[in-house]
Amino acid sequence: MAITLKQAYDLFLNDRYTFSADKTIIYYKENLTRFLNYVTECDQTITFLDDLPDDILIKYVKYLRKRHRFEDHPVTPQSNELIKNTTIHTYCRAVKVFLRFCQEEDYLHVNIKIPKLPKSDAEQKIPLYIDEVKQIDATFNLKTKLGLRNYCIVHLMLDAGLRSSEVANLRFRDLLFDKNVLHLEVSKGYKSRVVLMCPKLKQNLYKYAVMYRSYSDDTAEQMANDFFFIGIRDDNPITVNTVKQFFSRLKAKTGIDRLHPHLLRHTFATSYIMGGGNLEMLRILLGHYDYSVTQNYLHLAAQYKLMQADIYRLDPIFFKTAY
Repeated sequence: MAITLKQAYDLFLNDRYTFSADKTIIYYKENLTRFLNYVTECDQTITFLDDLPDDILIKYVKYLRKRHRFEDHPVTPQSNELIKNTTIHTYCRAVKVFLRFCQEEDYLHVNIKIPKLPKSDAEQKIPLYIDEVKQIDATFNLKTKLGLRNYCIVHLMLDAGLRSSEVANLRFRDLLFDKNVLHLEVSKGYKSRVVLMCPKLKQNLYKYAVMYRSYSDDTAEQMANDFFFIGIRDDNPITVNTVKQFFSRLKAKTGIDRLHPHLLRHTFATSYIMGGGNLEMLRILLGHYDYSVTQNYLHLAAQYKLMQADIYRLDPIFFKTAY
């Protein structure tokens, strides 16, 4: 039975809803809509999935390579620069997953040619140096609710390798103060993991919990499911957007142009390898599914170690080799 492009799109998303995070669903919606709009613009007679020409993906890549940054953007003016190769990879990855799903489910009977994508032009991310972290920390007044909260947000990424979404979704039950660990029950891909909580980070997290969240042994059970971080003007949980806005202000305050939330996680990983940590443990600490992403930190750490770069150093608790 032949199905339409719209039916294939709906079936694919319905399948992804069963296991993908909300952010991933949004990614698929945006990139598949872009691809399907391109297909319609190319040939309005294409209605069914099997109407797709076998070279449609090759033509799509060629089309993308001529697109300008922010082209057709509702607010941002179009740039003179073409979109980056890394962006093309991002757009096409969603389409390839969609087409593979359709073939596996026997919806698609056309052998779509998969083109070789242009080489990624992703720039190397430079980890934070010791003096830069000191500069960041100097912006926080730890005697205030705002300063202490923001310090904890930064160092959960920097000293524990958390993602910004994991920080925003942190709950009291995730902080096992008596065991000096963070137990992230729901992280990216709905995988759980345990991360060490170094002494200084633990001290300030506990201080924030007691002073500004009324946390105690008596309230611990009652507050277990409450979000850990809340707004300054209200009691609503912070969001990923809250973290983004905070980092935008922090970037302006410190003058560190490359500063963004994920750079702290990147610094944690690079520093961990430089300090003598092994790749398998780093994969577990970061919550990566396999080594493909984690391995990127090996050559980075070797490079910075050779340069004797003064990269931010993690607490020695990560490098204990004996009981």
